[in-house]
Amino acid sequence: MINELKIISREPGGLALLIILPYFVAGGMAFIASFFVKITSGVFLRQFIGFEVLMLSMIMMQTGARFLWEEKRGGRLEFLLATPTSMYIVLFGTSMVMIIMNIGAFTIASLPLFYAEYGLVGTIKLALALLLLFIGLLPLYGLGLLIAGLVMKLNDADTVMNILTPILTILSGTTYPIYVLPWWIKELIYVLPMYITFHSMYLESASHESITFIVYLIIATIIYLLLGVTSYAKLERSFRSRGI
Repeated sequence: MINELKIISREPGGLALLIILPYFVAGGMAFIASFFVKITSGVFLRQFIGFEVLMLSMIMMQTGARFLWEEKRGGRLEFLLATPTSMYIVLFGTSMVMIIMNIGAFTIASLPLFYAEYGLVGTIKLALALLLLFIGLLPLYGLGLLIAGLVMKLNDADTVMNILTPILTILSGTTYPIYVLPWWIKELIYVLPMYITFHSMYLESASHESITFIVYLIIATIIYLLLGVTSYAKLERSFRSRGI
């Protein structure tokens, strides 16, 4: 975890981008839309949360795969596997670093908007939204472990990510109204955790809480983490039997 924090600290521009970029994207989209419809502060906040969730989701899903790929390419994965420390602990540590950084960036970026929209009550709404974001990022890490298996088998992280990122972006449903899509794509969006994470956060901020969405996120966390752990277990057995 210390090593990962040191790596992140050497790239402060990336952290600044996490905070600033949603304003540019959501603001740009709101500016274009303002020529056709009236854009209220609530609409802007919804779009802002959607893009934040999309951006942080993409980062979270790449965390496990990128870490294993970089460790393998740097010749450190063999040493990590040889240590008495379980790789599950190592992967959990790296995931927690990214969760902490993502939630921190979201807090800094969103606090002015929540305060401007709701006043002091906005801080409570933001805290609840952060809790939902934390829960929503966990299944995404499990999904990332599934992607890690594909990356390690194909031995090419960039190609896999370049293919999956636009597909998962479309299936996120966080930055556009999903009612325009055919029913089978909407079903795929509901299966993935990004849309429910975004929608539950927005409903919480708008005081329209949904217990159903929260239960869904908890169930999704259990299912995707189990799938991710199972997938990684097979991958590690392959490493130990056939080599890296």
